[in-house]
Amino acid sequence: MKLVAIDIGNSSINIGFFMGESLVIQKIKTIPLLPFSGYAKVISGFMKKEDIDKMPEGIIISSVVPGHTEAVKKACSALSKKEPMVLTHKMKTGIDFQIKEPEKLGTDRIAAAAGACDLFGAPVAVIDFGTATTLNFIGSENKYKGGAIMPGLELMRNSLFSDTAQLPDVTVSKPLSPMGKDTAECIRSGIVFGTAGAVERIVSETENAEGESFKVVVTGGNAEFIAPFLRKVDHIEPALVLKGLRFIYSLSDRRNA
Repeated sequence: MKLVAIDIGNSSINIGFFMGESLVIQKIKTIPLLPFSGYAKVISGFMKKEDIDKMPEGIIISSVVPGHTEAVKKACSALSKKEPMVLTHKMKTGIDFQIKEPEKLGTDRIAAAAGACDLFGAPVAVIDFGTATTLNFIGSENKYKGGAIMPGLELMRNSLFSDTAQLPDVTVSKPLSPMGKDTAECIRSGIVFGTAGAVERIVSETENAEGESFKVVVTGGNAEFIAPFLRKVDHIEPALVLKGLRFIYSLSDRRNA
């Protein structure tokens, strides 16, 4: 199947071009918002550069930035004979939501959960290290139990710098030690080891509460950076949201066939 899957996130827009089992990804910064013609130009230029000359059979979009959705959708309309599909919790995803107000769950989290269940099976904990760090717990029989949200690494760094009088602005990089010897190293340690420790505690407490052991799957822009600081990582899948969108589209495509 030739499919375009688009993940509109708070920091970047990831566009996945699926051609059979191969995947080519284009990244665009979310800010500033472009007119639809701007997105169309960027996407068509990338397709030409990568020699993607065949019209996709379908397009599916996940967006957590509502103000961008329509412009990207309109830009994609000329790429396929089918109208682009915009993911909602009401679509067939293979996930049984057992939470309050599933309509408020970010569609990127829905796609990641669906992708993890498809690729690795449940029970599974999906941890997305992006602008925010989100945890999602899918129990046996693909039952979405709930999750947690905390600031991402860069949000922590920026908050410490912008909301204090004396703390410096530092780059988020591998700390030399869990115990910093200067202010910059203290900040790096707090952000990195603090995030890893918080994630591990949430997973542990959830396993105790649910009486289930979860496979741990990490994704997001900082996944490969933070994974070595976690005691347990079963799978690293940077393109999990895009692959989840492909799986959800396949469910819809089979239903409409």
